[in-house]
Amino acid sequence: MKFNLQSKLGAWALIAVLMLSVVPTVGCSGQSVAQQIVGWTPFIDSALTTLSSVAGTLAPQDAMIIDPVVAVLVTGQNLLKNQAQAYLANPTAGVLAQLQTQAVTFQQNLNAAVLKALLISNSDSQKRIIAQIQVVLTGATAVLALLQTIKGNTLTVTAGAVTTSHVLPYLDESKSVAIVAEHEGVPLFVASYRVHQAEASLMAAGL
Repeated sequence: MKFNLQSKLGAWALIAVLMLSVVPTVGCSGQSVAQQIVGWTPFIDSALTTLSSVAGTLAPQDAMIIDPVVAVLVTGQNLLKNQAQAYLANPTAGVLAQLQTQAVTFQQNLNAAVLKALLISNSDSQKRIIAQIQVVLTGATAVLALLQTIKGNTLTVTAGAVTTSHVLPYLDESKSVAIVAEHEGVPLFVASYRVHQAEASLMAAGL
């Protein structure tokens, strides 16, 4: 849902700048963060399964657009899940670097998937696919936000990649807030703050 793009991105840009000045320099324990990241992986798995099911209902011409995207995302999630488990078992700098690389790649592929879905010709199908990609993206954003809390994290964006600022105008923020509230068992206002904080910190990092 694309509306008031300039004011929305302007507000997030301001928050991103403020985030740079207030984010603490100390990080969280790698072990505790790894456990939280692993906790998000079943949710992402389930969301991807649903995305595959929704993609299976598309008209042939639209399925040709989205099926290769879903295949890439499933492969990426399997790699991310394995890296998260590896970091939980062995929270070293080397394993963290591999997890960070995979998490950033997965999120960038999801961002690209949102823009790819805009090519779907049927408007109802397009909305359903983007809505389900957003469910997966919410989990991926949570993972990246958690990684940013680890001391010594080195999250970097690939040049030319599709970033958070590119896709926010097409997403329903209230959906992400509801997902975080349910997954983390917190009130909506707390979930809203966490979603805002996560998106702003990713934008501040250029992700």
